Amino acid sequence: MKNTMKQLIRTTPEALGIPSAALLKLLRRLEKMEYINSFMLLRHGKVCLEAWLKPYKATVPHQLFSLSKSFTSCAVGLAQQEGLLNIHERLIKYFPQYENAVTDSRMRQVTLQDLLTMRSGHLSCPTQYFWDQTDWRKVFLSSKLEAEPGTHFTYNSGASYMLAAVIKQVTSCNVREYLMPRLFAPLGIAPGIWENCPQGINCGGWGLYLTTEDIAKFAQLLLQNGRWHDRQLLPADYLAEAVSKQADNSANTLPDWQVGYGYQFWRSRHGYRADGAAGQYAVMLPESDVAIAVTACTGNMQIILDAIWEELLPELHDDALPEAPEAWNELQQLAKNMSLPTVVGDITRRSENQTWLFAENPQGIKSCQLEFGENDCTLTFDGPNGLEQLRAGFGYFAESLFKLTDLSAHPTVASAAWKNDHTLEIHTFITDGIYRDIWQIDFSDAAEPLKNTMLCACFRPLRPRFTCR
Repeated sequence: MKNTMKQLIRTTPEALGIPSAALLKLLRRLEKMEYINSFMLLRHGKVCLEAWLKPYKATVPHQLFSLSKSFTSCAVGLAQQEGLLNIHERLIKYFPQYENAVTDSRMRQVTLQDLLTMRSGHLSCPTQYFWDQTDWRKVFLSSKLEAEPGTHFTYNSGASYMLAAVIKQVTSCNVREYLMPRLFAPLGIAPGIWENCPQGINCGGWGLYLTTEDIAKFAQLLLQNGRWHDRQLLPADYLAEAVSKQADNSANTLPDWQVGYGYQFWRSRHGYRADGAAGQYAVMLPESDVAIAVTACTGNMQIILDAIWEELLPELHDDALPEAPEAWNELQQLAKNMSLPTVVGDITRRSENQTWLFAENPQGIKSCQLEFGENDCTLTFDGPNGLEQLRAGFGYFAESLFKLTDLSAHPTVASAAWKNDHTLEIHTFITDGIYRDIWQIDFSDAAEPLKNTMLCACFRPLRPRFTCR
């Protein structure tokens, strides 16, 4: 069924041929994972399950990581439809200014299709050489290839970046800007930021922020072969190629990572998907007319798909089912009450305020002050950009807008508790992404009284590690 509305329609699972009891079992399984931030299920274009793990919010755009790649692919398809590029043409054609930077003759043979299918000839991702350089296009085009282009699948976010750079080259605007009137606005999506390279080009392979419902709309659009509200937003012929197997990735070990790769889309054991690090998903199941959006912070992405395949697919019925109000109400209550755990420990104790000085560090953090309030505590860091504060609640999550590096500030929640008579522990979660931290503060005479451990960091760390004086 087509969905033609900018706001997705809600209904009961039974109306769509899904037992509420089956979704209750699925959601309970997801709830046990560390951590499913949000989940939205559509069938026949209508939402029948939506859940956010508090304090994650439906209105806050979430970091998509590599799910961004599929939007870049859509931009390529649109640009080809408009005659601005051809995916069978060679990459170097679009960057004649870098002719002299190419040192490997095989790089001159790389096509846009090779980039789309992750078969550029690299056997490792060249983004590892990006971070300390300002011109990523030059870094990519001057890199050495280990295989013939078009012959070997290697996951390559640098290839996705180059596709975004091509879009910038042929349209004079970034992917996000290019997609605004063509894709985002017709779907009623107001996208968050899309992170840029040092020269202002959207990263392409990562960096886009969208809400869970935005992801769900994108998934539903793909199920409808690019058509929305009687408009063909995406070229159907390009999409058919993009979501089909174009490259062999059978050398991968996980079952849903070895059944084929398209144009920045993964084939799955069931249907196909767009995905990003730590469990960001748009899952499309054409045979069942099901679309699923997930945001998460997990080190095991496969278990999310396993849960969907095992709990949902056997329970899909062609026709509507009798309503089951008791199971439906129980499902709604679980979806409403899911929440992150606060730190376990004593939340009644307080201590004297403390100040620590730091040894010289690359982040330029000079000091940290810990202050106790009636039901919270606050860490205040003195750094190169002034004071940055992180507030943690005792027995609840306190909210902050927090950063410690040159990256942008992120909405952050934190809770605190005493683990023993001299150790205060603070857990923080970035609520627009996947990063979380554990801060341990030792009030004994420890050599390192303030420790920081960052979890689920997929790229450059957002949190530096410090040594106190």
